[in-house]
Amino acid sequence: MNEISLTINGQQAKGKAGDTVLEVCQANGIDVPTLCHLDGLSDIGACRMCVVEIEKERRPVPACTYPAREGLVVRTDSEKLEKYRRQILELIFTEHNHFCMFCEASGDCELQNLAYRYQMDNVRYPYTFPALSVDAISNHLVIDHNRCILCGRCVRACSEVAASHTLSFSQRGWKTLVSADLEQPLGESSCRLCGACVQACPTGAIFSKFSLYKGRREDCQQVSTVCPLCGVGCELNVLVRDNNLVKIEAPGLNGARSALCRMGRFGLLEPTPPRITSPLIRGSQGELEACSLAEAAEVIAKRLAKTKGSLSGMVSSRIPEETLSLFHRFMTEAANSDSLDTLDGELYRTISAGIRQFWNQGTGLDIEPPIEDIATADCIMVVGADPETTNPVVGTLISKAVSQNKARLLVINSSRDVFPLRSDLWLKPKAGSQGTLLNGLAKILLDKGLATPQKASSRFRESLQQCQIDNVSLATDIEREKLELAAEIYGEAKRAFIIYGEDLLSTKDASVVATILNLAAITGNREEDRLRAISLKPGANSRGAWQLGLARGIKQDRPKALYLLLGDEPESEALLSWLRGVNFLIVQASYYSPAVFMADVVLPSPIWAEREGKYVDMDGRAREMK
Repeated sequence: MNEISLTINGQQAKGKAGDTVLEVCQANGIDVPTLCHLDGLSDIGACRMCVVEIEKERRPVPACTYPAREGLVVRTDSEKLEKYRRQILELIFTEHNHFCMFCEASGDCELQNLAYRYQMDNVRYPYTFPALSVDAISNHLVIDHNRCILCGRCVRACSEVAASHTLSFSQRGWKTLVSADLEQPLGESSCRLCGACVQACPTGAIFSKFSLYKGRREDCQQVSTVCPLCGVGCELNVLVRDNNLVKIEAPGLNGARSALCRMGRFGLLEPTPPRITSPLIRGSQGELEACSLAEAAEVIAKRLAKTKGSLSGMVSSRIPEETLSLFHRFMTEAANSDSLDTLDGELYRTISAGIRQFWNQGTGLDIEPPIEDIATADCIMVVGADPETTNPVVGTLISKAVSQNKARLLVINSSRDVFPLRSDLWLKPKAGSQGTLLNGLAKILLDKGLATPQKASSRFRESLQQCQIDNVSLATDIEREKLELAAEIYGEAKRAFIIYGEDLLSTKDASVVATILNLAAITGNREEDRLRAISLKPGANSRGAWQLGLARGIKQDRPKALYLLLGDEPESEALLSWLRGVNFLIVQASYYSPAVFMADVVLPSPIWAEREGKYVDMDGRAREMK
């Protein structure tokens, strides 16, 4: 990358070709005030606080949008510039109603900090005192237009980081406001509650109801950790004051994982069921009664003695590796049982079997690429998955690829189009016919010369010889023209991705996974040993649990005794139905839930924010929770 040299405030400064003047200043430790600039967002030069003087330019220019070039002579701190900046601040304060003594952001406000910096103890212009509304309909967020400085950071975060495009500017001139959709209240809009706008706001114009007046940033301890609520494993900065949670943020707004989802940012702050704070045992009247840990252990020992070592174990994949290892040791050594599974173990067994069918080499989860690569795709096929629900940040990466990289989006789902506003084509096959559909797409790709058959497994090539597209159309209830269009879109792409998930894997058909991998292989969508096909993992430690050998499977359809380490993961209806056939049930959980009320013995468990330990995310990276 070409290096350039500038003269800033009489000193030589180094930068890179393509940098702005502001970026060069920041890289060389030269402070230039900003309001509308934020790392990770595009620059628009809206606030004019960063104006600088450039030799041979007639007037001051915004440093955030002015391209740096070799030999440029820049001044950032002249008396003239300081007067400009003070004047700009005064005008900003007069435009809306900024009353710092009542503002939630007081002490953390960038506008307030600049007012102190420029000793703005009076304003020379008349205040307009506009009558502006406060949008507080949302259960999570508030937009107070009185505190808005129209910097546009929230609008850019919504489109560039979250790829939601919910926030925009409405009206014009002095009436301009930040609005959701077509001036709808935020709580009734398309907002997905990722909270990127809250983190981007430099004032108190957009804030979280859960963090209101809980403390300034300087009063809080900041803990860097990992979110365990899905397989993505987003990095979090958690602000804590007096051992109470204040807010959760992303480490920054730049990077593929900079967007959080509602659960990652607000989940711990939302109302929850009552916590389980002591062991419980089923009393003589059939009610759960509080007891000591020793009493609970005694009941467990007596009941397990009667079942003669037939204890099975099931564990959440949100649990850190250290706890999973202890659970594994307890089950295999103390309980002498190999009947153990994770809540998502069936998915792993289906994925592993499919990979073995594809290349006959172990489980091979390292065949999958990192999720960051999704953002660079020019075509994405979502098969039997709902990323927006199960792994929302993956959904955001897909939306960014579509809106920013102009990627084509194909959805194969038997029930609904999971990206109704973004998909180019939705194929709705009959339930259970996804495998037939994928085989049909592969056959079309080969017939049209859009694929290389030698890159597929011999077993797969043989299976396609009997494939007839008209039969595929009949079996899936999808017109032949749609099948051919989908194959052409996928086959003509240079960097196509396939993303598949629980809806597809719940069929337990490993051959469908093998077909997906063969599709990626024959179209050249691979980099070295990694194919551009990703399976969505439900838990932050799904891969870690699977690697520890916890997904062996429960040996009986209905075990006589079961130890369910649920933690803070909510149980599914399918799990509850299955638990009804268990004779003796031990549940270790954080909150009261239907599974807890079915248990014979209940043990308390910490929530994820109270744990420390290691996780392996869906990319196979070791992560540490603190």
